[in-house]
Amino acid sequence: MNQSIGFLGTGRIAEPMIRSLSRRFPNSTILVSARSLEISTRVETLHNVSVSPNQNILEQCKIVFICLLANTAREVLPQLEFTSTQEIISVMADISLEEVSSLITPASNPCVTIPLPFIEQGGCPLPVYPESPVLETLFGDENDVITLSSESAIPPHFAATAILSSTMKQLDVVAHWLGEHAGSQRNGERYVANLVSGYLGAMPRDGAGRFKEAMEDLSTEGGLNNQLRQLITESGHYETLRDGLEQLHRRLKAAAG
Repeated sequence: MNQSIGFLGTGRIAEPMIRSLSRRFPNSTILVSARSLEISTRVETLHNVSVSPNQNILEQCKIVFICLLANTAREVLPQLEFTSTQEIISVMADISLEEVSSLITPASNPCVTIPLPFIEQGGCPLPVYPESPVLETLFGDENDVITLSSESAIPPHFAATAILSSTMKQLDVVAHWLGEHAGSQRNGERYVANLVSGYLGAMPRDGAGRFKEAMEDLSTEGGLNNQLRQLITESGHYETLRDGLEQLHRRLKAAAG
């Protein structure tokens, strides 16, 4: 692929996307804005990445990622001149596609997706609406691009990403407990990280009820997994988790209008 790819906004999500594209498409030109200056200066050290004014990015690039906070987008985008042939990909959680469209005219038909920092290494799920052949071309070789049936499916996917922090907390608790009892915090963390990543890595990712299947396989009556899961269930943890996801969903829906 030999394309010019632009990024309006260069923050913690844009950086790994830029690094991934730079690695896999060395003949492409990647132009990034100076937001934030620290990150844009860092990615400019890559051989095919340059920092450029926002309007120049739009003049040079047919493919443009918008990686701004919603309020910043409302302030910045109306000052810029888009073209009708541009492919616009939004990674903004709290602004609707309808509003994005109004800010990028005469460009049209933007899509929205949810990249995560580990996209740089691959294996990142990329929910997208509407279907985006461009996103598939750019990232589909290393990441699972999941086309959604409606824009209303975007907020719950954003909300679901919040499971990562609480999951890491749970794993950290187990690793520290293991380290205390086995005599090595380092080995405790190594064991838990490999235990979970190895199990998930071996599990098919076809969406065919594999979590439930794995849970049932691990739930031998009287077994260790079954006993711990029952204790956690009785504590109300899973109800709290679902309630938290519902709260995040309502928040994201309200923000996107």
